[in-house]
Amino acid sequence: MGNWTKMIPEKEITDKITKTTVDFAEDFGKHLGTDDKDGHKTLRAKLTTSQLRKFFGEVKRQQMIGYNETDFILLKPKLAYAVGRATGSNPKINDFYNVITDAIDKVKTEKHFKNFIKIFEAIVAYHKAAEESKN
Repeated sequence: MGNWTKMIPEKEITDKITKTTVDFAEDFGKHLGTDDKDGHKTLRAKLTTSQLRKFFGEVKRQQMIGYNETDFILLKPKLAYAVGRATGSNPKINDFYNVITDAIDKVKTEKHFKNFIKIFEAIVAYHKAAEESKN
């Protein structure tokens, strides 16, 4: 519980994806996709699918047109805007913001961009799995 403090290791973005990052994506996706509860009281609500999908859609759009450093870096203010709109309603979006903006800062080449997308896709998949397991 509490704020998420782990980040994606830089070498997983700049070199190659390993089991370490798959494990990270699973833990982080589950964290985002489940409510933090104390008995029956929700302490921190899960990140909604729509919040995650909006940003994921933008990342996939960039993937389709190819890596452009400027467009990619501009994902940070788009994400900051989404966080600003949702702050009162969902504190887990701050965890998402911190991890993803840290990862964006590590992307410097097309290869890094492709690794970022794969990691992000894994986080989305584990988020969905965590949501589905609660229904």
